[in-house]
Amino acid sequence: MSGNGSTAGTRVELFARSSLPEVASRRRDEVAGRLKQLVEDGHVDDVAIRTWEKKVPLSSDHDELTEYERFRDWAEETGVSLDPFFDTRSCYSMETGERGEWLVLPALCLAVYRDGDLDAVYPHSTNDGSRSVLDCLHAIEAAPGRVTEPLESEGTEQLDLAEVSD
Repeated sequence: MSGNGSTAGTRVELFARSSLPEVASRRRDEVAGRLKQLVEDGHVDDVAIRTWEKKVPLSSDHDELTEYERFRDWAEETGVSLDPFFDTRSCYSMETGERGEWLVLPALCLAVYRDGDLDAVYPHSTNDGSRSVLDCLHAIEAAPGRVTEPLESEGTEQLDLAEVSD
């Protein structure tokens, strides 16, 4: 995460799919609990938990597309990628009976805002590898009073988003 290292004015939003397999539901609950603890401990000012659909048509006006556009702009400005966590696919619509391009959203996503501005989105990919939702939590927890870029650490437990993304 960028910025001056201060957590003042820091707000975190957890986005979770509205329908999740049991293992991902447990992970969502764990992440939500840790975020609430971060508020209690003064690491962040506020946490919001929101749900989104697994996939939405690109030709729609769903809120998920607005969030994705904001996240994509952040990624372009920061020099990272949201791939493969956010993906577009040709999908069949049960409602219309037609194929179309759809945005497939990750099971879990964190958006970190500082002073109202989007500061980071997890998960994302860099030239050095992927940064997970848990990497974000570890970074916030590891440095009392500071939000920093997560350190690489072996053995970090990560949710395998490939298991729950389809």
